Amino acid sequence: MKDCEGRNVGIDLGKRTHETKIIWKDGKVTGTNGKTSPEGRKKLYALLRASDRVAIEVCSLGMVMAKEIKEQVGCDVVLLNPSQVALIYRSVKKNDKEDALKLARLVQKYTDDELPTVELPTEHEESIRQILTELRQLKNDRTKEINRLHAVFLECGITEIKRKDLATNENRDRSIKILKGFALKQAERSLRRIGQIEEQIDEVETELDKEIEGDKNVEALMGIPGVGKQLAASYIAFIGDGSRYRNVSTVGAAVGLVPKLDMSSTKLRLGHITKCGNSNLRSLLILAAWSHVRSKKGGAIKDKFLYMTGTQSKSKKIAIVATARKLAELMYTLLKTGTSYEKRASAAVDKLADEALCLAS
Repeated sequence: MKDCEGRNVGIDLGKRTHETKIIWKDGKVTGTNGKTSPEGRKKLYALLRASDRVAIEVCSLGMVMAKEIKEQVGCDVVLLNPSQVALIYRSVKKNDKEDALKLARLVQKYTDDELPTVELPTEHEESIRQILTELRQLKNDRTKEINRLHAVFLECGITEIKRKDLATNENRDRSIKILKGFALKQAERSLRRIGQIEEQIDEVETELDKEIEGDKNVEALMGIPGVGKQLAASYIAFIGDGSRYRNVSTVGAAVGLVPKLDMSSTKLRLGHITKCGNSNLRSLLILAAWSHVRSKKGGAIKDKFLYMTGTQSKSKKIAIVATARKLAELMYTLLKTGTSYEKRASAAVDKLADEALCLAS
């Protein structure tokens, strides 16, 4: 292979293989492929140089390879958002080789500021992500088992037992006493599975407590009414301390709580939210928003929700999504400025409400 500095490299990843294209300084394009196993990755890294600029689309394996390339090769690695790359670079041809060349041409033509890059998480952030992912999976498994247990009651014609009546061990033990025969044996097996899952949930939550212990950013976020341990940890894991984003308006887009825009000529239509970013973080933000607007310590954000649902007659579902976005922006502001939460009334909302009441009278 020709010895030339300043190359641009695009790596397209599959489940077990990779396709790599290299654009040399003189414009020549060469390529290689191989497996994504540890041995295959080692062979690929041997072809790279410290002066290379490498582009990889974000995925689980992409994150691993980005870390390995930085550690073992020391070259610049650009992680790209795949959904945004598809919009920037449209191609008639679609195969692994073309995708790899597309990535190489993007880093050849644009700087990092012009590309939809994704920051590589720190070890602390990656640990929190892994813990939260397992915790979410375990809670989903528990919900499924509770649903199966509830189905046993329905099959026996017992409709007075609801899912919420099976939420705790005490209620479950008391409820299955009315079952008989095979249905009782089914319920007992289900209880044992739920018990095992809940033990694992406790273990993972202990791991989360250890990981976030002493994290000042998590403690600052938990000072906001409605924001619990899981949301604070999830926010730090996926958004960070705020240094990745230029301003507060970009945070709402990062968590997918901004509306889609449909522009044609002079018409502008707002659609449903984009749902970009981590879905679990977005769900936790919406749950926290409900808690925030019901809290006595809620300030300007709570006032905004009450104004939207009261004066503007917006539906609560629309208002709570807007509240969740404001909550995400508030969390960003606290981290960026290093301040703690203080309840503040919204003077603007009070003024608008007074004006609306005057007009109504």
